[in-house]
Amino acid sequence: MKQTTLLKHIFRYKWLLLGSTVCFTALSGTALTLPWMLKVTIDHIMPTSDYFLFTLLCITMLLIYACRGMLRYISNYLIVYAAQRFLLDIRHKLFKHLQSLSLRFYEEYRTGKLISNVINDVALMQMLIRILSTMADGIFLITVSVGLLFVFSWEMALLVLVVLPLHFLNFRYFKKVIKSNSLELREKMSEISANLSETLSGVKVVKAFASERNEASSFFKSLRPTLAMNLKITTQGVLCYTITENLNLMSYLLVIGAGIGMVGSKAMTIGEFVAFYTYTSMMVDPINLLASQSTNISQAAAGARKIMRLLNEIPEIKDDQNPIKAKRLTGNIEFKNVTFGYDSGNPVISNFDLKVSSGRKVALVGSSGSGKSTVGNLLLRFYDVNSGSVSVDGIDIRKYSQESYRKNIGVVLQNPFLFSGSIRDNIAYGNKTASDRQIEEAAAMANVDEFAFSMAKKYGTEVGENGVALSGGQKQRIAIARAILKSPNILLLDEATSALDSVSEFLVQDALDRLMAGRTTIIIAHRLSTIKNADMIAVMEKGKIVETGSHDQLMRRSGAYSRLYNTQQQAANF
Repeated sequence: MKQTTLLKHIFRYKWLLLGSTVCFTALSGTALTLPWMLKVTIDHIMPTSDYFLFTLLCITMLLIYACRGMLRYISNYLIVYAAQRFLLDIRHKLFKHLQSLSLRFYEEYRTGKLISNVINDVALMQMLIRILSTMADGIFLITVSVGLLFVFSWEMALLVLVVLPLHFLNFRYFKKVIKSNSLELREKMSEISANLSETLSGVKVVKAFASERNEASSFFKSLRPTLAMNLKITTQGVLCYTITENLNLMSYLLVIGAGIGMVGSKAMTIGEFVAFYTYTSMMVDPINLLASQSTNISQAAAGARKIMRLLNEIPEIKDDQNPIKAKRLTGNIEFKNVTFGYDSGNPVISNFDLKVSSGRKVALVGSSGSGKSTVGNLLLRFYDVNSGSVSVDGIDIRKYSQESYRKNIGVVLQNPFLFSGSIRDNIAYGNKTASDRQIEEAAAMANVDEFAFSMAKKYGTEVGENGVALSGGQKQRIAIARAILKSPNILLLDEATSALDSVSEFLVQDALDRLMAGRTTIIIAHRLSTIKNADMIAVMEKGKIVETGSHDQLMRRSGAYSRLYNTQQQAANF
């Protein structure tokens, strides 16, 4: 995969940046006329009291400053627009890229850190847009000012130029140390953001264990190091600016010292000296600006480095070069000699074979860690197999485009995730074009109406973040309605009833029975009483199928399934 670079993203706004730079440069160009006019006033107008020439200068200056006002507006508008477009586009690109990354990435990278990257680090990056345009303007101003200094006096100009390498060394050193410290600070702030996100997500647990004070104390402790980090960065920025100011003072003193001699010897007029001094000031102004912005530049560079690292994260699960667009799959599923492990060298399933014909219901059962959920993850292509193949309708699922393939599968998980919004919004998540009638029909099939109609806003009721306002059974039924509305030919039910009470389980199971009718279904179950009607039950142990058959067949064999079932029944009776 070709790596993306910051300059590649910035180059997209080249015309906006060029326009703002041209306007900034023109703005600086108009400022360069002021010292020359001061020279003319001091050397020609004052000695002769030439008010006609003075009037012409005044009119010229008024016109120039009117142009400056217009140039300043245009340049600032263009640079702000470019920066905001960059901010919008890079966030969109980053979010889209994050969506393409595999589950393995999210297992290793904390959500709170990602939120910090998308919001805070990208916001820092937009400063680079402004800085680039300002630097181009600064280079122009320094170059022209130095050229004009040589026009007035090449000897004095050389004295001024002696100081410039010292500025370069100053910036080079502080850029390196501030950037390093800024990167460390950004990493720390991302970690704090991750901890905060985790704590707020688990607020019920925090309150249940009366740990509010402990969490507040931990949060404060995590913030304390950032105080020292910020002070260190600020101190380094101030030190950089202080050295710059002293170097500028050296330039001014050299100009004044040489100017005394030049004016005294009549080699330079007073007007020329004033112009020379003013051009020297104009030359050092961009240097002062660069020094004052050293901290912001380094923090923006640190943020950009983190964002580029994320954008260059290679998706583990990728579409084939010419992927097949899955239309309406019939649902013939086959796992053929599949071996897979989340960690290399540690397979969860080995030489796994499973065949499910279209329209049949197959249940996977077994103890925790036997590989049941891994089969579901592989079917959804959240991970790719290490060896072997998973095929649907005779085609390896790696040949399908991920989007079109997954649109053919309905999923109901043990802990369904609901988005902030209404019941209607969550049901329609997999089918945004569904009509209200279709949504309500799906809701009725999933027994959502049983509780929705008791609420004031019915299907318009807000569910809160991850359905916080609903019970587990209610969330589960919404998830089933979501799958019904999607109308897939393949279903994956992963522990869909294991966390429910008996009343909720009855309503959810009734909804599931309606959902499974005529569809190829793989049921991952812990509670064996819920899969008696499956066409086939496959018992898994240590990543392999050790028994297959119907409920009655397996009970007669008195094998692994029979032992699991009897153990659960005894526990339930007890």
